[in-house]
Amino acid sequence: MNDTCRRYAEDPEGNAAHLRDCLACREIYALLDRPVDAKNIDVAVPFAPWEGAGYRSWPLVIGAALALTAIAFALCAAAGISPASAIATGMSASQWRVYIIAAAEALRSASPIWQVAFGFGFLVVNTVLVLLLRRAPRGIDA
Repeated sequence: MNDTCRRYAEDPEGNAAHLRDCLACREIYALLDRPVDAKNIDVAVPFAPWEGAGYRSWPLVIGAALALTAIAFALCAAAGISPASAIATGMSASQWRVYIIAAAEALRSASPIWQVAFGFGFLVVNTVLVLLLRRAPRGIDA
């Protein structure tokens, strides 16, 4: 690429006569003006950055899930309970309900300044979360 080619690339309208003299520029710009056939474009989708940009081995994930299931069944057998009753006991919210009721009662009986502080903290935390959600996501080229 010489100086006249560079000038044409910077200002094609001002140096339109250059295409008559330069065969290389005519060929290049003729290729650029040709329509592209979208069927022949092969696009490989890259891994997302949060995936570590690597290949995930599904057999490893499935094997780990099966191993954890086997360990859970072994613990149930050692404790002498059935897996169904262990799941039902684990899904029972009675203990959590007691904790939530105790926390609500403690907040109701607290002094008004603590109730206002709790309300203010609640608003601050939720405002921060809303602001974080409204932030523009970073793209792959950020």
